[in-house]
Parts: sequence; structure tokens; C-alpha cells
Amino acid sequence: MSDSVQSIARAFSIMEAISENKNSISITDLSKAVDLHKSTVHRILSTLIQQGYVKQNTKNNYYELSLKLLELSASVIIQNDLKSVMRPYLEYLRDLSGEVVHLVVPEGNDIIYIDKVESTHTLRMHSYIGRRSPMYCTAVGKAILADQSNLQIENYWKQIHPVKFTKNTITELEAFLDEIHEIRTQGFSYDNEEQEPDIRCIAISLKDFNGETVGALSISAPISRMTDEKIILLKPELHIIKNSVSKKLNRL
Repeated sequence: MSDSVQSIARAFSIMEAISENKNSISITDLSKAVDLHKSTVHRILSTLIQQGYVKQNTKNNYYELSLKLLELSASVIIQNDLKSVMRPYLEYLRDLSGEVVHLVVPEGNDIIYIDKVESTHTLRMHSYIGRRSPMYCTAVGKAILADQSNLQIENYWKQIHPVKFTKNTITELEAFLDEIHEIRTQGFSYDNEEQEPDIRCIAISLKDFNGETVGALSISAPISRMTDEKIILLKPELHIIKNSVSKKLNRL
């Protein structure tokens, strides 16, 4: 076992030992629990404290786990809860529109597809569960960004290098902010052949009961089927779903 892998294994053992001792333990007892020299345990604890996973109680110098692990697990729980809540809605929208419906969550500067129901028509798209895509050229990504302030969007723009996937891809910040303004006004976002040729999407962001944006869903179809008339029919349904999801996430 390499030193780096061994250190990781020891770090997990130390965190597990802290947890098993009611989240409060001295370095002497911790050293005995993991069968490591106190100097080794101290070195690993120092790293875990620096990374925010462990803290030292100033009253008794005992070591405790921080809430950072809970924060990490919470993101997984939220995604699983979101998938569970959203699955009937995804299937309903697929049956209503006959088109493919996606569910995504934000991850850094991208979105990740966490669920998908296929179209009743023959439609080839590059999307799949687990795929990562940019925010700026997807309807779901733009819906999520529209919930942020212009300053946050400008900071986001500085971190990315927009690629012109199609002739319709927006790669200039000023034009993108104009697009965001339209999304906020309408309550819906669009992908008009911006990531894939011949594909048009409509999307909404999804918020929890605290008003935090937790994801987005979209309906995608070839432009020949995703007509303006079809979008007019879908908008009220999407609006109802957006409000309903927020209430349901409150009850989980």
C-alpha cells in the first residue's frame, strides 16, 4: 500500500473511531482505538482539521467531527430525494408531450443529468444519466443561472471558456445577460439549437422550500416537433410542477 493510500485509510479510520466514541475523544484514546502512534494520529488530525472535517473542543481538547461530512452526504440525499419526487412528473411530462424529459442538478460550473425518461418518438440525443454539460448552452443550465444575481453570473463567466457548439450558441457575456433577463421575465428558459443542432428545449429551475435552487428539468425535441404552439401548451404545466415540487420537498 502506498503512503498516500495508507494515509487516506488511516484518516477514515480516525474519523470512524471519533464517531464510534460519541463524537468526542482524546488523542490518547484515539491512538489506542486505531492502533497508531500519537504523533501519527496528531499529524492526520491536523490535516483533517485544516480540511474542515474534524475540530478540537477548546474546553477539553477532545476531537470531534465537524458538520462537513453531513454537508457532503446532504447533497447526495437531496439528489435522491429530488429524483424520487420528480420521477412521476418526468413521466407525466413525457406522456403529455411525447418527448424526452431530463432532470439535472448543478455541479460547479456544469450541470449533471441525474434522471431521464425517453421520448415516445425516435429521438437521438447525446444525453445520458451521469453526463456533465455546460450551463451556458443548455436550457436547464440557463434556468439555474437565472436564479443567481448578475454579479454571480459575471463571476461564473470569468471561470469558463464558452465554446460555440452551434451557430446559435451564446458566447458573449452581454448577449447572455440579455438572455438571462428574458428567462427571469418569462419564468422559462430555452435551448434553441445551442448545444445540439435540430434540438429545441424548454426548461424550469426547481427550488426547495427555502427558495434554494436544487436542480432543473427540461423537455427536449427536434425543432419540427417543439413548435411555439407546443411550448404554449407546456408552459402552464411546467409552472404548476415548479410550485408543486417546492411544496413536496418541504415534506421530505
